[in-house]
Amino acid sequence: MNHKIGVVLVTYNRLPLLKKALHLFETQTVSPEYILVVNNASTDGTTSFLKEWENQPSFITKYVQNNKTNLGGSGGFYTALQIAQEKEADWIWVSDDDAFPHPNALEKVNDVLNKYQEKEDTISAICGQVNNNHRIDLHHRKRIYTSGWIVVEEKVPEEEYRKEEFELNAFSYVGVVMNRRKLKQAGLPLKDYFIWYDDTEHSLRMSKQGKILCIPSIQIEHNVPERETDILDWKTYYGRRNRMDMIHRHFSGSCYQFQCLKQWLKIHFQMKGSRKAVALAAFKDVRKGTLGMHPVYHPGWKPEI
Repeated sequence: MNHKIGVVLVTYNRLPLLKKALHLFETQTVSPEYILVVNNASTDGTTSFLKEWENQPSFITKYVQNNKTNLGGSGGFYTALQIAQEKEADWIWVSDDDAFPHPNALEKVNDVLNKYQEKEDTISAICGQVNNNHRIDLHHRKRIYTSGWIVVEEKVPEEEYRKEEFELNAFSYVGVVMNRRKLKQAGLPLKDYFIWYDDTEHSLRMSKQGKILCIPSIQIEHNVPERETDILDWKTYYGRRNRMDMIHRHFSGSCYQFQCLKQWLKIHFQMKGSRKAVALAAFKDVRKGTLGMHPVYHPGWKPEI
């Protein structure tokens, strides 16, 4: 039995990667019900290409949503999933424009759904194994839990990928298939995160509606440079702010207050210059509940040398 699986893909100014991703989804051994592309106000010819692509004859239904402004990854996925939850497909594959599924990825998803045919309603999402330059990228599949007042983010260890499947409660939006009914119960991603932690926060909500299974035989290539952990740029602000907001939403008040105390001490006694300014802005905004794009730390910002 072939299940109806839709594909949603968010793109911004990466036309060559988008073309490759679309080709891979269009040539799957089991075809998707539809492909929806959300274009986050690209300026590199993506809009013109998508107009032609949408009008090309195909047995796969095509949709294009051109946003008027760049809403960030969070806003892009919010828009994509808002549209997809009203479509007919019961399962929604979520993808960036630089995530390339293996040719049989949707077939593997279909096999899992057939296996769990009578227990399908217990599953909130299914995710695959993400590879980066021929190695498993462990950043994409995690378990988040508390140890005392500390919130622990633990990557699923590599040895678990030798299993047929395993459970987790936190994923990135690279190679994830969501149960549309569970998505409606959990709600949409937080668009005001702008970038980073939107998928982590959303997966914690999804995990409360049903199991999240990782199936390592479903494989996705995501060959991107590894980001330096101590780099300081505009993304640093959103990472710090959104992680604290996620803790506030999902864990006890004691965990959140302990995290706030740790951050306050670190900011005032260990940080200097631009790094301190960024961390302090994130700290103040999360305490006030201020989300969205920051007036200073917008895409492209870097500290002055």
